[in-house]
Amino acid sequence: MPDSELTLNKIYNNSTELYQSKNGYRFNSDSMILSWFINRVCAGCGSEKTALEIGAGSGIVSIVLKRRGFLPKIDCVEIQKPMFGLLEKNIVHNGLDAEIVPVSADFITFSAEKRRKYDIVFTNPPYFASESGHISLDSEKALAKHEVAGSLADFFAASKNILRKSGRFIVVFPASRLQFALFSAAQNGFTLKNIVFFRENSVTKPATFAASFVYGSEPALFSLSDAEIFELRDSTGGYSRVGMEIMYEKGNF
Repeated sequence: MPDSELTLNKIYNNSTELYQSKNGYRFNSDSMILSWFINRVCAGCGSEKTALEIGAGSGIVSIVLKRRGFLPKIDCVEIQKPMFGLLEKNIVHNGLDAEIVPVSADFITFSAEKRRKYDIVFTNPPYFASESGHISLDSEKALAKHEVAGSLADFFAASKNILRKSGRFIVVFPASRLQFALFSAAQNGFTLKNIVFFRENSVTKPATFAASFVYGSEPALFSLSDAEIFELRDSTGGYSRVGMEIMYEKGNF
């Protein structure tokens, strides 16, 4: 993709920049939420651990995750050729080519053929069922938003091939599809271990959740009444304390 079709935007801090398509899919706050949540629930994971991102897109989740201090090396799988080019470009541009490895592949096929085992798999998957709503004619937007190349249920099922026992599967997803996510996890032998809900402000309903599941562990009950709910913005319309933590490195911007 030629540079004339791209924008270069600062994200998270002054030293991190991301190339994005001017007219294709552009990242939203869910990517930042996911990187914040992974860093939170995986605190203490050392560099000996291994991680993989499904559908890495332009690389924002893994790149910001590294900026937050995440130590494990990350393999990033991306199926779309134009997006894969952006992923490679952004990894090199941010000096992370020794820590993040781009992989051009369909994750379902990759997981069936890959013999390496991972400790952590994470994803910001398509969130609309393939039969729901208007599917964009733009392939980047269609694959990012609709379950054309695989659903969350497919990703749970495929991840069983490459996750170690007690490995983590971490996801950000619409709150409206919580039941689907929990059913898909349980059906594939995953147990819910952590979940956090996010809403725009104190008077709106949660729109998004981030959750961590463990593969192959003994059944355990997690009461949703114990789940945390965070507001992204405060009463003035600016970012809340947690919103600032999600979007920016402390002391930047």
